Amino acid sequence: MPQMPEAELIRGECLVRELQFSDEVKLTKKSLIRWLALSLGLISPRESRTGILDVFEALLYFHFKRRETKSDPDIHQLLAKIREIKKAEPNPKAVRYHLLQLKKMGLIESKKRKYRFVLSPAQENDELASALAFVYSQKIKSAFERISRAISQLEKMH
Repeated sequence: MPQMPEAELIRGECLVRELQFSDEVKLTKKSLIRWLALSLGLISPRESRTGILDVFEALLYFHFKRRETKSDPDIHQLLAKIREIKKAEPNPKAVRYHLLQLKKMGLIESKKRKYRFVLSPAQENDELASALAFVYSQKIKSAFERISRAISQLEKMH
């Protein structure tokens, strides 16, 4: 029997972890951002690299400030915010890479070279928890539609 090219079949992944929301997680902004990134599958447990966390924190900052500024950040604003977060010069190539990965995951979008979290088409506000729930539920719904078709096909074979 020929082997399936499994890697080529993967269209995406939807990893959501159910984590304990302990009091120590709530102590600092950094620990909350790390907890959220781990919950959303953006990082792995014991992840030591912080690039994605810095990009994620900058995007969160601009999302929460959006009500005041009424605009989304461009790459230069994100780099400036990451520089402020890290207290070091960020690598623009790495930042663009992480933005691309977040776009591929469907979490952010860019319009006119400005970045923002993807919101539900029916969403009337920019509440982030609802936006993330929409993105992840769409991924799960799509995956389970294919799973249902596979189960139906298997049922016909039995």
